[in-house]
Amino acid sequence: MKDRQPPIRERADQLRPALGAVFLAGYALHTFAPGSFRTAAFLISGAVLYLLSVPWSSAFHRGLAAASFGLLGVTVATGRFDTGRFLEGMPTYFGVVAVLLVLSVAGYPLRAARYEAQIRALVAALSRRGANVRTTAGVLGHGLGSVLDVGAFVLVDVISARAAPRERLEALKWAGRAFSFAPLWTNLNVFTATTIVLTGVTYPGLLSVTLPFAMIGLAATLLAAQRGKADAAESDGVKPLDRRALAVLFYPVGLVAAVAAVNFVLPGVSLTAAISLTVAAVVLLSAGVAALVLRRSSPLERLARETRAALTASHAEFALFGSAGVLVLSLQMLGALAPLGALLAAFPVHFVAPALAAVMGVGFMLGIHVIPLVLMVDAAFPLDSGPAPALWAAAILLGSQAAILLTPFSSAVTMLARLSGLHPLEIGPRRNWRFGLAVATAALLYLGLLTPLLL
Repeated sequence: MKDRQPPIRERADQLRPALGAVFLAGYALHTFAPGSFRTAAFLISGAVLYLLSVPWSSAFHRGLAAASFGLLGVTVATGRFDTGRFLEGMPTYFGVVAVLLVLSVAGYPLRAARYEAQIRALVAALSRRGANVRTTAGVLGHGLGSVLDVGAFVLVDVISARAAPRERLEALKWAGRAFSFAPLWTNLNVFTATTIVLTGVTYPGLLSVTLPFAMIGLAATLLAAQRGKADAAESDGVKPLDRRALAVLFYPVGLVAAVAAVNFVLPGVSLTAAISLTVAAVVLLSAGVAALVLRRSSPLERLARETRAALTASHAEFALFGSAGVLVLSLQMLGALAPLGALLAAFPVHFVAPALAAVMGVGFMLGIHVIPLVLMVDAAFPLDSGPAPALWAAAILLGSQAAILLTPFSSAVTMLARLSGLHPLEIGPRRNWRFGLAVATAALLYLGLLTPLLL
């Protein structure tokens, strides 16, 4: 029998959907119609959700919260606390949570049962053309991961468990490897979007430097997956492909293009805000059209259930980014980030990109989530003041990609461990250290090639 949650947590979780709706409304108002009252509503609702999240988060998140407030206490005790600076900085961190919550429903259309059947049909079609389960898992992991993030691994796991049970763990491994290239190009990844905003690079400018590496790296990864001995996916009982398969193929690319178009048409709106606006509009439109076509309310009800579930289960997001905001702002006020900024500034300009990649990779390996890490780096070394924003952005993304499957603190490794039943160190570093080393080496060589071209 499933253990019941403590009564206090049950009551707190019952409040989360309503508080989450207020929080998201506050984010929208703060972003598109800023004002002191609207910002206050956004911060207060975020703070309440943060307080309701930390007690029931993981030991890691509780430790991060304790360290953050310890530093905040030092800041207050030494007289360096600046209330205005603190209140001005926290919306950035709560804004990341808001975008993550909106993106959690971005895959709503693809999670419909009729589209899951078409995903299986696509796998069977690839298998008939000679692709093994590992290769098809890589294709799905990358393509669906550009929209669903690590949620794509759930679909890969379900499909591989039915189509080729003996290859399930290998399918997850190769899905993770192919997925690692998605943040190099998709603007639906919050880390990618945050990097674009902080460096000031345009989205086309980013693609011009990262897409060649992503395409070559993904192709090499899929070829390596195909070369290994693996079972083909079983196609017995699989429905034939129909026009819905086109939706599965084009939805990720179409959503990315829609975000880019909104960001281009509304240049005054930040990319993260454009993501939230576009994804919310597309998902609501999809649910509304489905309800009209089917002449029943079930699509809208499913969207409401998925949204409620995302808001109820958002403990980790609020605990991580709320604590990260307190930590980074406290470090800034204490002047503790100055040595990192001085170190990066001391490098000759041609060595800054490899240094940024190394800082991101090492920091990620040591347990600092990549989004708070890049915000911390920007606080110490303003990323938008460099001579080549696209180069800085590429270095940040490439450094993080090399470590994404090598650290148990990665959301990708966490999800793979949960699905496989293996320890994070087993499904992550032990099975992927060669891949991570190859990516890190290729990234440094690529940055070495880009540097003289962009500086």
